[in-house]
Amino acid sequence: MSAYDAEVTVRRTRYVSEATGWAVLDAAGDDGTPVVLVGPLVHLEARERARVLGTWVTDSRYGPQVKVAEARPLPPQDEEALIAYLCRVKHIGTKRAAALLERHGAAAVLAAVDGDPQAAFAGVGLGRLRAREAASSWHALRVTRQLHLLLAPHGLAYLVGRIHEHYGPSAHRVVHERPYELTSVFGVGFLIADRIARSIGASSSGPDRVRAAVLHALSEGERGGSTCMPLPELLAALRELLGEEVSESVVEELAQAGDVIREGAWIYRPATAALEAELAERVRALAGGAPGKRLREPGEQAARAAGSAELTEEQLSGVMGAFRRRLSLITGGPGTGKTASIKTIAALAAAQGARVLLVAPTGRAAIRMSEASGVRARTVHSALGWVPGEGPTHDEQDPLSCDLLIVDETSMANLELLVTLLRAVSDDTHVVLVGDADQLAPVGAGKPFAELVASGEVPAVRLTHIFRQAARSMIVQGAHAIRRGQVPDFTPAAEMRRDLFMIERANPRAALREVVSLVSQRLPEHYQLDPVRDIQVFAPVYRGELGIDALNEALREALNPDGQPVRGARLRIGDKLMMTGRNLHELGLMNGTLLRLIDEVGGTTGEHRENGDDPALILGTEETIFRLPPEESDRLRLAYACSVHRGQGIELPVAVIVAHPAAGAFFLRREMLYTALTRSTRATVIVGLAQVVARAARTPDTGRRHGRLAQRLAAADADRPAERPLPAQAMNDQLENQNA
Repeated sequence: MSAYDAEVTVRRTRYVSEATGWAVLDAAGDDGTPVVLVGPLVHLEARERARVLGTWVTDSRYGPQVKVAEARPLPPQDEEALIAYLCRVKHIGTKRAAALLERHGAAAVLAAVDGDPQAAFAGVGLGRLRAREAASSWHALRVTRQLHLLLAPHGLAYLVGRIHEHYGPSAHRVVHERPYELTSVFGVGFLIADRIARSIGASSSGPDRVRAAVLHALSEGERGGSTCMPLPELLAALRELLGEEVSESVVEELAQAGDVIREGAWIYRPATAALEAELAERVRALAGGAPGKRLREPGEQAARAAGSAELTEEQLSGVMGAFRRRLSLITGGPGTGKTASIKTIAALAAAQGARVLLVAPTGRAAIRMSEASGVRARTVHSALGWVPGEGPTHDEQDPLSCDLLIVDETSMANLELLVTLLRAVSDDTHVVLVGDADQLAPVGAGKPFAELVASGEVPAVRLTHIFRQAARSMIVQGAHAIRRGQVPDFTPAAEMRRDLFMIERANPRAALREVVSLVSQRLPEHYQLDPVRDIQVFAPVYRGELGIDALNEALREALNPDGQPVRGARLRIGDKLMMTGRNLHELGLMNGTLLRLIDEVGGTTGEHRENGDDPALILGTEETIFRLPPEESDRLRLAYACSVHRGQGIELPVAVIVAHPAAGAFFLRREMLYTALTRSTRATVIVGLAQVVARAARTPDTGRRHGRLAQRLAAADADRPAERPLPAQAMNDQLENQNA
């Protein structure tokens, strides 16, 4: 292998990954000799010049190419390249770019614009407002270029957009001077910030590094569902991150500085500690508050008459509790009558002239709730009147206009979402939280519904009776068996509805072919379904022969082989996608939302921008259409297959679960299998090995999720309600077993 050091001009992009910054480019040296460049090159565009350092390698399929170690952009020199560069500025099209070139000359145009961009752009015909916007765009372009120079050599060019959005004009200085501060940017964990810091010679033992490691460890705990970490566990995580022992005194110093919150042996991020304390306070206020003036407790006969079916004693207790107290909980597995309870409560309240609001965390859950209850349900964000870029319209100052708020699928609500919703509850409103406390913890910090159920501090009813119609479902029976730690039965008994199937395939390739055949042909034909919209595949892990990544590639080739490539061919028009990472509240897009890529509009040329057609990905759900800026596209992941954690808010006609050693069988546990099994309404098919299913059913999740909501409630609850429908000890024991 020989070294490569040359100035080149990029001709075209063959492939680019926005997620990793990796790209394959066709380029030419100054003498016109073609060369293929491979490496962290996402920051280079067609017609751009760069100084490239790398090594010649020979690929078995593609022949000689340069494996790039570093590619530094060079100022454009020829007129065509200068015009292309200037056209990247807002409001500067081809004509104005040419006018700038004629006015200042090729050698001096960039310096002239740098000296006074607003005056330079006004000089070619832009009005004051547009010239100011163009100047801002120019500054952003130059900052972005500086960020590329700092990050691209380390394969981190894909972070440029996020870092610039977070820090604005000072972004490049933050990277260079305070690299560990980058951990506050979504997607920049400690390891990446540490890599950047080491590259610019930052100290390996400085306080900024330790602080970043502590906050990273706490954030990772929140990603796993915890709100806090015990000190010994935090110190162990720091030892692994930093490669050295960290004393308790270091954490105490951070607590005194306000960087973390310490409550005894428990360590929090400040924002999360505040949210947990606020939720406890709001729950106490609701649980101890006097009943609202618009709701009256119905008689038992009236409650039974309002039900669409005969109510069990458990259901009746839940219904009466909704009117007796301002806060009540109803939990139960599939087929136990949660929806019938919701319908009865809503009907009784409406008959009293009360205003009833039904909400759910996701659009699909809201649609299902509307269809089942006959009352229009909305998403939490819709009910709160969430304004993109501003936040919720309804809060303490402008509460929701309702006398009764019923929240379905509350087990999917994390700490932040539940606090935001309860802020908008008025002093007279009753709140009923309904969900399944045995499901996986929600995505994000906290598992408030399960903790409230287990705490014994809030009146809670657990529905256990499986109704006759539901009892005929093998899915329902199988789910309850798994919840008890037993293996589901795949043999249909007399009068059972055969909606649960086990297909054994020991060979990973055979199992993959089976999944593709089921999703693309057999299941859609049998149930008359759309294979993309109505079927979801679940797997425990991303890597491996049967991991989520391999499943997605195989399913896309079967379901969307001819989709037009976009975003460097990482995505295709027609793809089934999921929004991942942080919620994009400003767009109304939440983590875990299933989407279909409809189109890509706009472009990077000056003509497009001058016409006001900014680039965007057009994405659709069953409810609405979204315009996603291209720089946010790395948040999109293929979703023909997904993890159970990311898909716990999904409810579709058919679910296919991969339970195989090649799909991370060790990670498939009871709560995950239970949740996946209950994501379908018509059929669930498990592909893999029965022994993997049996092991998962018998193995509870041993990953402890830490939270102190129950302790906060118990410590400050001086006016505990005297009447509780169910004793709390069994629920406490169950939650403790799950966390053991």
